[in-house]
Amino acid sequence: MDFIVFQAETVRSEFSDAIEELLPNLKVADGKASAAALDMIAAMKSNIDVMERVSADFNSARKNALKNDDINKIGDYALTILDELSNTAANQNLQKSLLLLNRLSIPVAIWIADHGGKINKLEIIVNAFASYANELTDMEQLAAFCDVIRKVIFSVTDEIKMDMEATNPMRPWRILNLNWGIVATRSHNAETMEVVFNQLIKNIPVDARQFFKEGMQQMDVIDYPEHVKVVMEKYNNLFRDEGAFH
Repeated sequence: MDFIVFQAETVRSEFSDAIEELLPNLKVADGKASAAALDMIAAMKSNIDVMERVSADFNSARKNALKNDDINKIGDYALTILDELSNTAANQNLQKSLLLLNRLSIPVAIWIADHGGKINKLEIIVNAFASYANELTDMEQLAAFCDVIRKVIFSVTDEIKMDMEATNPMRPWRILNLNWGIVATRSHNAETMEVVFNQLIKNIPVDARQFFKEGMQQMDVIDYPEHVKVVMEKYNNLFRDEGAFH
């Protein structure tokens, strides 16, 4: 899975592919929005160079030459650019560009995590994870994908983890955790399921209750293997007591 690690050469190539449809439109269009998008493309290329140099320094010294705040700024800048360019692609109905730009947020997020930074922008990453999850069918890949999601979840800022917008069902933190649980279930890996489910209870306790309830309903509909049903039932039973995890 190429997106597990940040590789500058790969990211450059994928970024070029992502803007292939978008770039010609921007070059012929007039206006501040097009000019700003072209500036963002140039900025992203420069930012990838910066990320590569930071990684090289880190790998040689086995420690960050930069403070964590600087890592956060570099990573946040890259995610902001990708998000803005994704919006531009969406406005022009360029679905391939939109998909590829979203997916580039994953190696950026992993770069932030690997260098001890914190992730403050989740929505674009959530969209990228969802698009990959819809394509994966191999059980081992799904289990490995759970590890990638885990790395991102554990690198999210404390403010997001506090889940202050718990009444908003579309909040990225909720969607990310629920999708993590779905991917874990689809992996049919009992150990992976337990690791993920334990974390769901901590991260989104109210939503976890409904997740396990609906999960039990899906067990027979999709005809999951018995060992998967056993794990799902175990966690669903934890919430039979109305006072559990409150």
